[in-house]
Amino acid sequence: MRADRFRQFAADAQAEGVVFFHSGRLDQDTVISIGAMLRRRLQEEGAGGVLSRRVFNAFMEMAQNIVHYAAEDPELGRLGALSVTWTAAGFLVMCGNYLAWEQVPRVRSRLMAVQEMSPGSVRIAYRQQLARRDEDPDGKGAGPGRLGMAANASAPIEFAFDPEQPTASGYTFLFLKAVI
Repeated sequence: MRADRFRQFAADAQAEGVVFFHSGRLDQDTVISIGAMLRRRLQEEGAGGVLSRRVFNAFMEMAQNIVHYAAEDPELGRLGALSVTWTAAGFLVMCGNYLAWEQVPRVRSRLMAVQEMSPGSVRIAYRQQLARRDEDPDGKGAGPGRLGMAANASAPIEFAFDPEQPTASGYTFLFLKAVI
């Protein structure tokens, strides 16, 4: 990247309220390191205890989804992008990663089910999941982490697949956003 483009990137990030951004390989060690960095940045931004915990939990859920479910590059591992941005609406916690196309119907239906729940229904489903402690047989559903993120969000979780149709590569980009 040229110096002028990097300067513009940094200026845009500051103007948009970016508190944290990571793009690239994610594994457990990286998640632990950036988690500590995010906690410090949230303190610097003046996020209180409950708000900071909610933002951190949403961020960690998204990071873990990338670590466990993103399409894996044979040389680089699991790749994704994570961002926390401060806006007038609150903290926007966002992530994106490539996903195998055959996972899209299952992921879409589970995300839509959570998205369509009322806040009260999300909280009830979250408590039920915690009480049962049951796991999805395929491990790729709206479990306690995603339900907890939805319960802490001030608006329904947003998601998109890009492209919406299968490509020759067999992958699509999954985007998630939670407003905390």
